[in-house]
Order: sequence, then C-alpha cells, then structure tokens
Amino acid sequence: MSFTSRFSTRLLLSTAAIGAAGGLLTVGLNYALVGLPPSSLTYAIYAATIPAWSLGAFVATALFRRPGIALLTSVFAGVINLVSPFGVAQLVNFLVIGLLLELPFAVARYRRWDDRYLWFALPTGALLLSAGYLASCLVTGAIVPSAIAPWLSVLLVVLTVALSLGLTALSLRTAAGLRRAGIAGRPGAVGPAASPGPDDDAPSGRDGDAAAASEEWPSR
Repeated sequence: MSFTSRFSTRLLLSTAAIGAAGGLLTVGLNYALVGLPPSSLTYAIYAATIPAWSLGAFVATALFRRPGIALLTSVFAGVINLVSPFGVAQLVNFLVIGLLLELPFAVARYRRWDDRYLWFALPTGALLLSAGYLASCLVTGAIVPSAIAPWLSVLLVVLTVALSLGLTALSLRTAAGLRRAGIAGRPGAVGPAASPGPDDDAPSGRDGDAAAASEEWPSR
C-alpha cells in the first residue's frame, strides 16, 4: 500500500496542522526553559515536562486512531521545532518521540483503539519519553541524583505522571470536539481493520451504509 493511499490529503493536512500547533507549544516551552542555568535540577525539570512535547501526537492519535499517526504528527512537530533553540536536534528528538508513542499500539498489533486502551497507551508513551530522557541525563552525568533533594525528586515524578494523565484527558476531550466538528471525516472508517479507499474525501455511494458508519465509533 502506497503512502498516499494510506494517508489521504485531508488526513495529512489535519495531522500537519495538529503537529504544528503542538510543535509551537514545544518551541515556547524550550525557550522558557533554556534560560535556566544548567544544573541537575534543570535537566530533571526537562525530564518531568517532556510529556508536553507529545501533545500534538496525543490529539492526532485520539482523533484518527490509525497506525503511524503519532509518528507522522511528531515529524510535523519536529519540523516546526527547527526554529527552537536546539535546531535540527529537535527533529531527531521528535522522530524518537513518534516511535516511542507508537510502541504501545504496536505491542497490541494496532488492534486496540478504544478509549480505555488510550488511557493506558498515551500515558505509557509519555512516561517512556520522560524515562528515556532521564536515563540519558544520568548516563552522561547531566543529572547527579545526590544534587536533588529526595522530596523534590518525588515531586517531579508525581508531576510527570500527573502531566501524562492530564495530557491524555485533554487530548481525548479535544479529539471529541474536533470529531464533532467533522475534522476526522467518517468515524466508522477509523482503525487498521478499515482499509481506506483511494480517496477518503469521495462519497461512498451507499448512503445508508455511510450514514450508519458516521454514527458509530468503533470500540475494540
């Protein structure tokens, strides 16, 4: 299956817009944090707030619920982040982010797209991001655990988990609003079991089936 048959023009434009919005949020966050003096606490704050980088991918995944959406949206966000203080490195970072966010869905062989699974998969992906960044900082010596008070370390862990869950709730709510506005197209066509046609924008020609599909959201 070709790239254009898997991702319609409308889907690409939608993910690009969502990725760009999430990317702009990350650019602002980076400029806000880059002014902090380098220290173990500064890098620990980065690790705690890095789930916010995945907001665009969260929203797009909750909206379209298809394989590859998190990675695609992250690529668009990474392109926007070329203007961030970290430049090209951010594009690589967002590629890694997209792959990590796809992992929980890949483990389920892209068969689980219900809200209950999203409440597991999205926070899990965000926590993997934070843990990966934290591990790299510990290996390189950027974070020295003894330099951070134990109570503050616990607080940062709680903040990371709370942020991941909060972003999941926000993403599901935002996706529901976008879906009601018709951004997601035909809800019944979402998911790996439904093979998209050559043009998702084209009418199906079966008014009864199309109407039924538009009223149902698949639960898997």
